[in-house]
Amino acid sequence: MFTVHDYSWLDSPESQRHWQAMAQDPSVPASVILKQLRHSLTIPQASLLLEQYELLNASRKKVANPVDWFWTRQLLEQSSDEETASEAAMDFPGEALVHDICCGAGADSIAIARRGISVSASDRSSIACYLTRRNALSHKLNIDVTEASAEECEIDPSGYVHIDPDRRSDGRRFSNLESLSPSWEAVRKISENCLGMSLKLAPGMRLDSSTKAQMDRPPESIRFLSKEGSVRQQRWYWGIERWPRNSITLSLYLNEPAFQRAVHFHSKKLATNSLDPVKHRGWFHESFLESECQVRRVGSSVVVNALHHYIADYDPSVRAAELSPQFASRYGWQLLSSNSGYITSQDRMVHPMVRWFEVIENLPLDRRQLKAFAKNVRTRSWELKSRGIDLDLEQVRKGLPTDRSSTTQTTILFTKIGEQHRAIVCKEVD
Repeated sequence: MFTVHDYSWLDSPESQRHWQAMAQDPSVPASVILKQLRHSLTIPQASLLLEQYELLNASRKKVANPVDWFWTRQLLEQSSDEETASEAAMDFPGEALVHDICCGAGADSIAIARRGISVSASDRSSIACYLTRRNALSHKLNIDVTEASAEECEIDPSGYVHIDPDRRSDGRRFSNLESLSPSWEAVRKISENCLGMSLKLAPGMRLDSSTKAQMDRPPESIRFLSKEGSVRQQRWYWGIERWPRNSITLSLYLNEPAFQRAVHFHSKKLATNSLDPVKHRGWFHESFLESECQVRRVGSSVVVNALHHYIADYDPSVRAAELSPQFASRYGWQLLSSNSGYITSQDRMVHPMVRWFEVIENLPLDRRQLKAFAKNVRTRSWELKSRGIDLDLEQVRKGLPTDRSSTTQTTILFTKIGEQHRAIVCKEVD
């Protein structure tokens, strides 16, 4: 178990000499690194540097310059990635004071401070406090950090709060209010003593209407943030004016294909309730008012058991927010059965959160029949996706032939239509 003293040693000249050399070549095996370090360092020092070397590689998916960061394994796992943290920091007005409670290794504090906002960070872990302070200085930012539990924090009533509750002792991310740490009661009290608050939660947290009705202070709005095919986090808001009251907002980080779809979407002016991604830092946002969510239930006009000419896979944030019928209804699409996770339509309409495919063949889920059909398809690669069916996709892929001279990719969507398991062979269209 490493201490704050151990982590403070990481910035010593001795440690930095090794660290800079290690960081230049992240492909060196950990066993080789450890053997080299043990010649000049104690075993605890070598072990700590080795841990940071392993976390350096793991953190590349979250931060642009991983050599500037130090972590613990748990804090890296819990941390927001840089793009998501930067987007969430936009929730606070530029002249605000923000208290970042349960600051972890400082990813959100640093993203907020980069906007020129005054940040006061706190955590009950002395190691987390040290890492936040240290990582901020590494980014040429000076953040005030205090070791304190959420209940002990002194909140400026004219300021805002960002809070990222801890994991439970078993290491799992909570998915109900009873498991919050700090407790829901503590979170509620904090929300009453500030101008506004952003509460970061796991995407799997559910707030149904009955639970919301029993809460003393339910969130005024909710947001799901999605990036590269996964929902990164859910946020509950109080007093944050950026999003409509009594709404659920879906926010998508735009990679290149999604960005082009977003530009096309806005050029056609298809929606008035979404923000132009060109003007809003490469994110697309779409909001659903609570009244709209309540009125548009799953009905015969939305759910069908028949496949149309086009089929679409849509962003997981829609499913996480349980807004599939509302999303389909808004644009005149239909859901291919209530739990398939796919949209179908006779006509396609470009949307940033949707990948459209033209149906080539609708086959029963029979491997021999699928393999026989695939022999007549010239494709360089197969993209396989499954929703509503438990299937070993890699095992299926092994039976599908490829043609290296081809430049096309063929997609197979496995799903249920009615009670039948189907393999829908299709190709993506722009």
